[in-house]
Amino acid sequence: MKAAITQFLVPPENTLRDNHAAQSEMVSDLHRQGAQLVILPECASHPYGFKSRADIDLWAEELDGSTVRFWESLAAEWNIYLVGGILERSTQGFFNTAVLIGPTGCLGHYRKMHRFGWEQDWLSFGESLKVWRIKSLELTLGLLICYDLRFSYLVSALALAGADLIAVPTTWTSIGKTRLFDEVGYAPADHLVLGYAYAHRLFIAASGRVGQESGVRYLGSSLVAGPNGMAMAGPLSVERPESAVVDLVVSQARTKRVGTNQLDHDWRWVPDIPVEIDEVE
Repeated sequence: MKAAITQFLVPPENTLRDNHAAQSEMVSDLHRQGAQLVILPECASHPYGFKSRADIDLWAEELDGSTVRFWESLAAEWNIYLVGGILERSTQGFFNTAVLIGPTGCLGHYRKMHRFGWEQDWLSFGESLKVWRIKSLELTLGLLICYDLRFSYLVSALALAGADLIAVPTTWTSIGKTRLFDEVGYAPADHLVLGYAYAHRLFIAASGRVGQESGVRYLGSSLVAGPNGMAMAGPLSVERPESAVVDLVVSQARTKRVGTNQLDHDWRWVPDIPVEIDEVE
């Protein structure tokens, strides 16, 4: 199964139409490279660093809004699956949300559980996890968003629910960091991706953004890590748009043997977090 990560600029002056046009070109190119699943960044169709409730109200969309409908059209046209982030407006408030789109439409969504920075002031937090068993890809997929990766129990819960791949739309930033990259060019969160993939013997794919916004630098460095804890693609550029397509041998995530030992999946320390499992085509 071929999955793609992609990172790009989202210029603050762009309209939603501009950003959708750029995404269409990227997705069609990745499809031509064989990608069956494309992972877009967090809040992929608009700016990220909001300063007011009015800005959030301007960009927020319902789950059946223009961005999701646009992604549905791409998925149907190219017969692929898409994961991407939106700023969701609902009757329960505003959420930082990742959606899963298939050729038949929107298959579900995940709301970010751990909010970062300005999100704590204006967004509500998600309260549930979910994995999707995608029959046509023979893949069990879990979703997290950016800052969620700091909290290991979320990764463990998805692993225990059978996730082969965790897709992570993200916006890794310079905020709060005294060092943006290590001596070999890895951003701090890259090490989380590699470590979790290694610890749980699964795939993790993170797609971010690059550029600057309101004095904040976006770090790029998107990557895919395999069950052996090594980078299969990336880290991508720290400053320019870039994409990568990688072939995932899903069965590797279902073999939890390390040497002569089988990983102990009876982890008593994991909090009792229910994970909904949904079967989709």
